[in-house]
Amino acid sequence: MQESLEKLQDLLQKLFRADAADLDFGIYRIINYRRDQLQNFIDEELPTIVQKALDANTEAESVHEELEDLKKRVKDAFGEDVLDADGNLIDETIKDRPLVKQYLEAQEQLGSPPTRDQREDTVYNHLYTFFSRYYDSGDFIPRRRYSQTERFAVPYNGEEVYLHWANKDQYYVKSGEHFSTYRFKSQGITVTFDLQNVDVEKDNVKGVKRFFIP
Repeated sequence: MQESLEKLQDLLQKLFRADAADLDFGIYRIINYRRDQLQNFIDEELPTIVQKALDANTEAESVHEELEDLKKRVKDAFGEDVLDADGNLIDETIKDRPLVKQYLEAQEQLGSPPTRDQREDTVYNHLYTFFSRYYDSGDFIPRRRYSQTERFAVPYNGEEVYLHWANKDQYYVKSGEHFSTYRFKSQGITVTFDLQNVDVEKDNVKGVKRFFIP
């Protein structure tokens, strides 16, 4: 649970460019103006919202508790060894006993209901998957996705010709020009890389990566 939350929070930090606090132009100026609110949402509000949603889903919790209660009663009545680690019946000679029969019917009907921690992990992983599909190397883009089973639904109202494209109705934010002064200290000496002249590729052409090795 904690790992999936931290993974999502790390992605959101990248989305909102937590490392660009010293930039004061374009979209960065807007982000910096709201940085405290964004940070509070990532660290505090997001986990709270998820917890409240899980608390409201009392049905899922009660289903899991019901099956766990039946499992405990079966073990108390017939011993710990009658069920395996996954809750499946090992001793077939008692399968017609009323309590065991009730447990098996509930297990078949309910399956293996996830615990609260498992459902919380699922929420964070779904959120991570969603946001990661629209972000890559500083750019907000719709990544291509393919499936052999599911298809995308395109809103269509009967027009003779209907134009649709992957990023329709989305705002595109170009954030690739991340120019900053870099500084580090080593053995009492401060080394500064101060960018003086910049040349960027035009028309959204991806350029080669450049590395500076002192």
